[in-house]
Formats: sequence, structure tokens, C-alpha cells
Amino acid sequence: KRPADLANIYFLRQKETRGLGHAVGRARTFVGDEPFAVLLGDDIMKSKVPVTKQLIDAAEKYGASAVGTQAVPDEALARYSSLKIEALEENIYRVTDMVEKPKPSERFSNYAILGRYVLTPDIFDILDGLEPGYGGEIQLTDGLKKLCAVSPMVAVDFEGVRYDTGNLKGYLEATIDFALDHDETGEWLREYLKSKSELL
Repeated sequence: KRPADLANIYFLRQKETRGLGHAVGRARTFVGDEPFAVLLGDDIMKSKVPVTKQLIDAAEKYGASAVGTQAVPDEALARYSSLKIEALEENIYRVTDMVEKPKPSERFSNYAILGRYVLTPDIFDILDGLEPGYGGEIQLTDGLKKLCAVSPMVAVDFEGVRYDTGNLKGYLEATIDFALDHDETGEWLREYLKSKSELL
């Protein structure tokens, strides 16, 4: 019951698969004229301070939109985005440009946006005017590229571990790590894994 009392939950349906930018744009009537957070469901974060809270703190400090970022390997970058950044402090950067799913020649850096955003409502007018981009979809990254050209944006190299549960390995990693930390399952799972490892 306690989590149910923390917030009112509303659902907005994206009737067509037209990209993340289109999905975010559908939330305009719900968000109104307020900053808002976007949390991608297949990116699970494990951190002492919630990653969204880290982004909110940076957004408020710099009066900016904020995106969660970490460095990803060269071979994985083409699955994400690549940010053009300038250091502001130890783990916070000013974002001046970005590219979605870059080819090697298009990369700005190995820092990619990973599953968490705190955005100003200015993004909605931009998304409304976007033409389809990569994959024929309305890409949120294309909207953010335009947003960072006209409005402050920071990238937070967040503290924490990110699990990509959109693939089976990431899903299993998240399940095991969270279960190991849980009071009811941690000790049992450690013993279970030990018994399995002895059979290998």
C-alpha cells in the first residue's frame, strides 16, 4: 500500500510505434508547463542516490535540462548516442551537441545517454516539429540535439550501475544483483549459486 500512496499513476498509450520522441510527446497534456522526468523501463539503475535524483539536483543547480550518461565502449556506441560535452565539474558536463546511433566518423565522445532524463517542457514544441529520423521514427535524441542548441543542458555521469534489461543477459544480471542484496533472498541465493558453481 505504501508505494501506491506515493503518487497517482496515469497511463498514456502510444498507439503506434513511432519512436521515443513520439512517446514523450504524447505526455504533453499530462506534463503541462512543468519540468518532468523520463525513465526508460528497460534501463534499471542501482545506486545509493537514485539516478533521477542526481539529475534533478544538477538540473536545479544549473537551470538546465539534464540527461544521465556514462562512457560506453567503442563497439557499443553505435547502439546509443554520442554526446559533445564540456566539463563543468567532476561528473557534470555541458552538452552542446549529440548524434543518435553514430557511425565511427560521427562520434563526439564515448559518453552516451542512458535511460534517464529531466527535461523542460520546451522539448514538446521541438518534438512536434521533428521529421522522422533514424529508423523512420521520431527520435528523442534529435529533439534533444535541437533543445541543447537553444537551452542549457547538462549530462550527469551518474553514480550507480545500469542494467540493460532489454536483453536476457542484462535482465539476469539485474535479477541476481538485486536478489543478492535483498534480506529475504540474499543468503539463500549465495548458497544456491555456490552449489551450482560446484557442478560446473
